[in-house]
Amino acid sequence: MNEQESLLSQLNDIHKVSADPWPLAWGWWVLAAVIISLIVLAVYLWIRQRRFSLAQRQAITEIKLISEKNDAWPGQMNQVLKRAALAYYPAYSLSGLYGQRWTQFMVSRVKSRHQRAMESSLSQLQDMLYQPAKPDPALFKSCQQASLDWLKKAQFKRQFTGASQEASHV
Repeated sequence: MNEQESLLSQLNDIHKVSADPWPLAWGWWVLAAVIISLIVLAVYLWIRQRRFSLAQRQAITEIKLISEKNDAWPGQMNQVLKRAALAYYPAYSLSGLYGQRWTQFMVSRVKSRHQRAMESSLSQLQDMLYQPAKPDPALFKSCQQASLDWLKKAQFKRQFTGASQEASHV
């Protein structure tokens, strides 16, 4: 026993060592860099999408502000739709479109399952543009809804700006 006591007396007390989390291991730095990069990418894509859909959102707001009490509502709706389309398609492809050709252009930009419902109301809107009589107020809601549906469901394209696009039509 003597020997055990002498050995025990030689032992030092246990000291608690605090684990300092700093500096971080390289894996944590890589993870932090990846997370920051993903956040920056997500914000960039969100801003890009917001800028892209700005004309669409403005057109939706303008269509909602058009009143059926105004006798020129068919022309106003058509003008808003053309302005929105000009934001997403080149002017040379839209400049000659009016009447049924304009309606067909709009309908062709929507998925096939929505085309049938939208075509009749957009055709009515186009027909009212060229009538000398006042537009039928009963058709206002259906034309307005068709315009809003087109703005929400149309598959708009990004326009690429640059010399290659400008030179392609020369």
